[in-house]
Amino acid sequence: MEQKNKRPVSAKEAQHYAKTVLEREWSCAVKEICFIGGGSFGFVYAATIDHLPATVIMKGFRCGELCVREASELQMLARNSVIKVPKVYFTFFETKEIPMDFLCMEKVEGTNCFTDFSKLLCSKQAKARFADEVTTAVHRWHTQTNDKFGLIGDAVYDNWLDFYRPFALEVLEEARRMKKAGTLEGYALRAMERGMKSFDAIFEEPVEHACLIHGDLNVMNIMSDKKLNVTAIIDPLESKWADPEYELFQMRNLTGNLFGLYETYKRKYPVSKNCDLKTAFYALYHEVYTYIITGSRIHWYLPQMVRRFHQDMRRVGM
Repeated sequence: MEQKNKRPVSAKEAQHYAKTVLEREWSCAVKEICFIGGGSFGFVYAATIDHLPATVIMKGFRCGELCVREASELQMLARNSVIKVPKVYFTFFETKEIPMDFLCMEKVEGTNCFTDFSKLLCSKQAKARFADEVTTAVHRWHTQTNDKFGLIGDAVYDNWLDFYRPFALEVLEEARRMKKAGTLEGYALRAMERGMKSFDAIFEEPVEHACLIHGDLNVMNIMSDKKLNVTAIIDPLESKWADPEYELFQMRNLTGNLFGLYETYKRKYPVSKNCDLKTAFYALYHEVYTYIITGSRIHWYLPQMVRRFHQDMRRVGM
């Protein structure tokens, strides 16, 4: 496990490439193209063109394989969704002239439910309706099952822990190296070691079914209007056939708790006895995993994961 190699492309360069790709692939004129966001692995642009659908999203990827994976995940989720998932129009794979992949997709309505802080001022009733709508959509995905566990398109494991335990051990081993190198704090590694020592107790209940999960279902990827009517769910990441509770820790991330997403799901649908502890473990290891592969992190975020994990461990007497 190591940091993903990123192509040395700037946001300005990627915008030029996005315009060129769109004009060539769709034989259209791009009237306007503007940067609307970006992260560790790429840049996102909204483009206005001279024919229908008039406006599209162009997502440029700085890492190989992510484009085709996300396109496949969006299509899989869309086939089994009660909430809009952006339609994939086309994919483009890097050339010598254009050194990055692109995904062209439908532009959906609304804004995400993290950066638009005005949504936190909505009424309790609006938030409850929002949580009900989101969790209904998520559970719909979780009712889709598969014979094997693993990544979409590469599910080969008979048992969830056959997939997840080696993954967690690999994350822990890399965390130990990072601690020695001075790039990961000791408090985080100690929490991870504590969790691994209790792994069998935390995950004592078998996962009966390999369920379809979005993989990054936090409020940043939930779109709504100003009144919290959900308009779309976007940006899957490493969608899997997995333990459905591997989805739930993201509902507690960022401002998720302020909308009651996690507690609403638990109230509506059956969860395991150790659900809180499992999701705390998942969240901690996932946060370190994303730090490993991206080389960056939000510094206030990891301490929050560690505190929650210790609290849940104490709550069950471990």
